[in-house]
Amino acid sequence: MPCRVDPALLPLLASGDQGVPRDAADARRALPGAPLRPRVAVSSVEDVDAGGVPARCYDPRAVPRVGPVLPAVVWVHGGGFVTGSVDTADDVCRAIADRAPAVVVSVEYRLAPEHPYPAGLDDVVQVVEFVCAAAVDLGVDPARVAVGGTSAGATLAAAACLRARRLGAPSIAAQVLVHPCVDDALETPSAHEHAVGYGLTRAKMAWYWAQYLPVGRAADPEAVPGRADDLRGLPPALVSLAACDIMRDEGLEYARRLRGAAVAARTRVWPGMLHGFLAHPALTPVADAAIDEIAAFVAQG
Repeated sequence: MPCRVDPALLPLLASGDQGVPRDAADARRALPGAPLRPRVAVSSVEDVDAGGVPARCYDPRAVPRVGPVLPAVVWVHGGGFVTGSVDTADDVCRAIADRAPAVVVSVEYRLAPEHPYPAGLDDVVQVVEFVCAAAVDLGVDPARVAVGGTSAGATLAAAACLRARRLGAPSIAAQVLVHPCVDDALETPSAHEHAVGYGLTRAKMAWYWAQYLPVGRAADPEAVPGRADDLRGLPPALVSLAACDIMRDEGLEYARRLRGAAVAARTRVWPGMLHGFLAHPALTPVADAAIDEIAAFVAQG
């Protein structure tokens, strides 16, 4: 049955469902004009060239790259593979860097439809490789490099783990999957129960998938991680889900399959939450509770 949305989040639904974008430019115009989460002061925020991929590095230490060796997390913004940037993820990256503490490297990956699969995934993997190779210079523990993200960013994080396992490198210590979209079929109970009226619609998510996936590539598990036959040997996972989200059940199923493959996978379903709730601490304390959980997971390596 459809879930009851936390009353604190009802203002997000006041304008009704957004229709399917006409094109990528239309989707990008709909992005919020400013960060939704207050920006935490982080000692060093630097745009870097991560092996040819633009990225933004957050270092919470008083003197960047000096002091205690920290874990790192390569963070991948959401936006349906079509929208978003390091700017739209800036507030969340600052919060994770501050609370873990950890070095956070946010990826400015190429977007669909101009750059469909596997372009974005290639960029994410390249940044993970960069962080692992530059660990000493960055002052991070090469054995504690995680990858994570929200929505489509979580999909790319999960796919990066699959590719790293296939290739034997880079070494990824953990994965953080916040309401990941891992099944392009969109046929789970939650995909139908929350198809309209809960913010992100089933039709809009189907449109996003169509921009990202070239014809004939949907069967590739590195494009659609939920299609992977074998999940053995993947890094431990934190799967953080919104109860009132079309992606809830595919996230639950992916976490269940990870555990069935002997992968440590912690699942949290946040009651009453909508897709994208992490960005709304002004409306609900659950947004900060979820960040705390992510930061603790990254910190433990």
